[in-house]
Amino acid sequence: MAERARSRGNEGPEHVFFSPHPDDVALGAYASLLGVPRGIVPTLVTVFSQSCWEFVLPVDPSRAMAVTSLRMGEDRRFARAHGADLVHLGFRDTSLRSPPGGPAEPEEARAALASRVLLALDEVLASVSEDAVCYVPLGISSHVDHLLVRDAVRALRGERGVVYYEDLPYSAHHPEDEIVDYAWALGLSPRCVDMTALWPAKLRGLSFYASQLEPRTLPAVEAHARRLGAGRGLCERVWTVAP
Repeated sequence: MAERARSRGNEGPEHVFFSPHPDDVALGAYASLLGVPRGIVPTLVTVFSQSCWEFVLPVDPSRAMAVTSLRMGEDRRFARAHGADLVHLGFRDTSLRSPPGGPAEPEEARAALASRVLLALDEVLASVSEDAVCYVPLGISSHVDHLLVRDAVRALRGERGVVYYEDLPYSAHHPEDEIVDYAWALGLSPRCVDMTALWPAKLRGLSFYASQLEPRTLPAVEAHARRLGAGRGLCERVWTVAP
């Protein structure tokens, strides 16, 4: 399902944000979204848009329709408020495939899912120019949904125009040296974006996803931003292939 914000301009390359779940771009790539040049319509691609996760165990799969509708509505309102096109690919997230406390997802099922995700993202990228900038999760904490999205885009695009944003709130719970070593092992170099003046805007952006934020999420995200700011403010960090 796609929702288009307005006509596309010709002011530069497209900016496509790949979000495993509806809130991931707002959490980890908000500065990059706000930094899209004027006149360019960003595209948000939410891959795993079906869910029954409500921060309560055991999960209740019968709640999937209600939870999914709520999350998709939040995503639509966020996209409209930020002048972005929105694409929902409709895959089931881990709460429906292998809920916490349940059996692990079989390797065969995960491999089949990876193939379907690859095909779906190939269709998305088929309509995107060669010089488009593609934002994907870095993969901190190895959340399977995040890795499936990251690895599919890398397989389809190589490293051409790919920007890796840090997975939040997961990054906040890892020591800095672990994050750096993980990214360097992928051949990536960091770039910090000052968010100090934009922090109120980021909080407003995150407020669109109220159903997806635990009480501890925002403090963790801010703590990570302050850690990156090293006493000089608040930052988000993205990673690109080292020159």
